[in-house]
Amino acid sequence: MSGQTNIAKQHRAGAVEAKAPIDVVMEPPGLLSRYTCATIMAAIFGIWGKIAFYDHSGDGTYDEAKAPGVGSDIHSYKVPLTLTTAYLVALPVLRIFSKKFISENVDAKVLLKETMVVYNGGQVLLNAWMVYRFIDALVNRGHPFIGDLYTANTGTTFAVWIHYMDKYLEFFDTFFMVLRGRMDQVSFLHVYHHISITWAWWFAMRSWPAGDAYFGALLNSWIHVMMYSYYTLSLLKFPCPWKRSITQAQLLQFSAVVVYTMFSTYFVYKEGKAEAKHYACYFVQTFEMVSMLYLFSLFYSKAYKKRQMKRISSELDVPEQSSISSDSSDSSSGESNKKEL
Repeated sequence: MSGQTNIAKQHRAGAVEAKAPIDVVMEPPGLLSRYTCATIMAAIFGIWGKIAFYDHSGDGTYDEAKAPGVGSDIHSYKVPLTLTTAYLVALPVLRIFSKKFISENVDAKVLLKETMVVYNGGQVLLNAWMVYRFIDALVNRGHPFIGDLYTANTGTTFAVWIHYMDKYLEFFDTFFMVLRGRMDQVSFLHVYHHISITWAWWFAMRSWPAGDAYFGALLNSWIHVMMYSYYTLSLLKFPCPWKRSITQAQLLQFSAVVVYTMFSTYFVYKEGKAEAKHYACYFVQTFEMVSMLYLFSLFYSKAYKKRQMKRISSELDVPEQSSISSDSSDSSSGESNKKEL
């Protein structure tokens, strides 16, 4: 019997060894390459900021009163259609580019480290600014908490516009995964979220950017402060106290938005001032949150089962093997938990 047990253990160990990748020491990229990539990312932030914060004024000045949803209409459906289509097309193109010019020549994780610090740190600042603007409008500018349809001059609508525009910047979440060769992280949940949430916020900006429209953006911005700060701290090798709470916080966000939407619908219906476009926005928001709640619940359950299986494998003395150039979900970028939203 003991002989059979030893044979079984050897078979399991042999199976693991057969699947283990060959250790390859990647060529470290030079500082010039690394900081050039980071500079390009900073330039992209600058171009995006000019478009989002200034171009709507017509004369290049900062004027929230002329922003879409406040003093002008948002662009047509052709913009999100073009950009989300380009996002999907870019994924295989970047995959080919990465395999040909990056992953087989240099350590992409090291090459893009400073770039991702710039991106994730910039997202922390941007989303923290949005959280501030929403809370400032509620506390200091008299924006109603719930049951409002038309208030747009307190700053929340401009923040919703910036929140919508940030959805295009967030496409870099996926681009970094592809460039670093982490196609295992480019899941259906991840791509679905980026595309569907972009269209949902465009529809909100087109139909109802004022009043209660702020609430979902407020919670999502706060979640992003938690999420992107975790990624930034991971890149800089600092521990993150709320790392294990991010997925639960996302699930709580989806649930809270659904509950808020139900009460908001009741209040505006009771007042009899809502139009068909408002109810359409309620439906889109509820559908988006319920679908994300379902998909994230599946993700969370799958991740929990995976941790359980790893624990069992550890008890059976079956070692985990990885190549020198592979990632650690805790020690590199924190990308393994990314949407995410």
